[in-house]
Amino acid sequence: MKLRDIGNICIVDICKETISQADVRKLQKILKERPQARRLGINMRKVRHVDTSFFSFIKKWKEKRKTKAAFFNTEVSVFLQFYVSNMDSFVNIYLDKSDFYNDKRVIVRRRFKLLKSA
Repeated sequence: MKLRDIGNICIVDICKETISQADVRKLQKILKERPQARRLGINMRKVRHVDTSFFSFIKKWKEKRKTKAAFFNTEVSVFLQFYVSNMDSFVNIYLDKSDFYNDKRVIVRRRFKLLKSA
């Protein structure tokens, strides 16, 4: 895991294909040392699988901070894990790093319903 601080933005580059419980503990430690960061961006370019402990950690972090974590460069397989676990309702998912910096082009989950004809 690589860490970059840019003003009040903290960006974490995850350099592994799988996020395990050990990675979650490391991420917790990193974020405790940076309470001034108002935005958290996680680069998911190399990640192919996410452990459920990561989802619960992000939920707890969001509740404590009252801000959303943001993911960018997310692979399709990870995006599907986010969708199935309903993570996209409390995190922002961006296409790439520049979209995260500029807060543009958030990938939005849309639910469509069939309407009964009257």
